[in-house]
Amino acid sequence: MSTPAPAAPRAQPRLAGLVLGLLLLAAAAILFYLVYAAFPLHDHFGGLLAIGILSLLFALGSYFGEAFSREPVTQRTLAWAFFGLGFAVLFLTIAIGPTYGAINATWQLIGLLITLVVLIVAVALISWRTAALQRTEKRMVARKAWDEEPAPSAFAYATAASPDAPVVPVTPPSAPPAGVPPPARP
Repeated sequence: MSTPAPAAPRAQPRLAGLVLGLLLLAAAAILFYLVYAAFPLHDHFGGLLAIGILSLLFALGSYFGEAFSREPVTQRTLAWAFFGLGFAVLFLTIAIGPTYGAINATWQLIGLLITLVVLIVAVALISWRTAALQRTEKRMVARKAWDEEPAPSAFAYATAASPDAPVVPVTPPSAPPAGVPPPARP
């Protein structure tokens, strides 16, 4: 009879998340370079706009990726990094667009306004989600405290809400007087 082989050690969740995050970051960097290189030399404005939008899509993907991880630290970090990168690239690209002759001042203001509205909506959704997480955390603390309380007896529970139930003081059972033998068991 042989002994079973020991199971292979499982990868740590943090290490797996970190590796996945680094792979996503490398894929994003390569994709951003390819997008930038795909546009002709005189149209880097369009390439930078595409990179900003792709970065926001990667932020959204990283945010949704948090749902598939027990410890979403890496995904959350990537989501914030892509979020910041996307809006920074969009704002800066649109802001310097007229100096390179890519857009006129009217389209610059329209582009900045649209990007600002999208940023405001994103920040509002982020603050709403953060508040929802804080409320859930408070509920979980209250639920844990409630779970740790001793359960009431069925009698106490049934009579607690009855208006015609007499108030009976609950006293613990007393010990039999000294010298009295305990009852015989059958």
